[in-house]
Amino acid sequence: MKNSRQNTLWAGLFGIGLMVFAQSASAFTEGCQLVAQMAGKAYKADTSKVASFTPPEKMPEAFQLEYLTRSGAWFVYQTESSWFTKETCAPLSKQHGTLTFEFAPVVKNRQEGQYAVITPSFMINTYNKGDIGKMADRYGFKLLTELPSGKAGIFDVSRQSSYDRMLEILDRDKDIQFAAPVLSEKRYRLR
Repeated sequence: MKNSRQNTLWAGLFGIGLMVFAQSASAFTEGCQLVAQMAGKAYKADTSKVASFTPPEKMPEAFQLEYLTRSGAWFVYQTESSWFTKETCAPLSKQHGTLTFEFAPVVKNRQEGQYAVITPSFMINTYNKGDIGKMADRYGFKLLTELPSGKAGIFDVSRQSSYDRMLEILDRDKDIQFAAPVLSEKRYRLR
C-alpha cells in the first residue's frame, strides 16, 4: 500500500514537472510574443498583421494584403499567413519590380481594440545611473533620449533581425532592469 502511494505521488510530480517544462519550452512560439509581453498586459502578438506607410491604393496586389485600418501615419493590413517568427520579429522589406516596400510588425491592444505598430524604438531601464550610456556601446544602439531619472533612455535598435531575440539578450544583461518597446498607436480621444 505504501509503495502504491509513493508511486502515485512520484507519477503525479513527474506529470506536473512535464507540464511545467512543456509550458516553459513553448512559452514563446509565436513571432513578436515577447515584444507584446514587454509592452504590457493589454497587448497580444498578431503576426497576421503588418503595417506600412504605403496607402492601400499604392500597395501592390501581388502582396495579397487586405487593408484593415489606419493607425496614425501607418496603414495596417491583414496578411494571408504570418510574415513574422521569433527569429524575424522586426521590420522587413519586400521588392515589387524596382520598388521596395517597408513593413513593420503589429501587436493588438485588446483593451482599446486597436493595433499598435512595433517601431525600432525601445526603452531600456538600467539599475544604476550612468549605465544607460553603456548600452549604446555594448549593443550598437543609438541613444535617442535619456529620461530624467538618468537610469532609462529611448534607443533606436534598428538593424535587429528579431526584437524577440534582442529582448532575450537584454533580459540576461545584469545591468538592465527591463526593456520595452515604444509602440506607435492611435491616441485615446476624449468624447
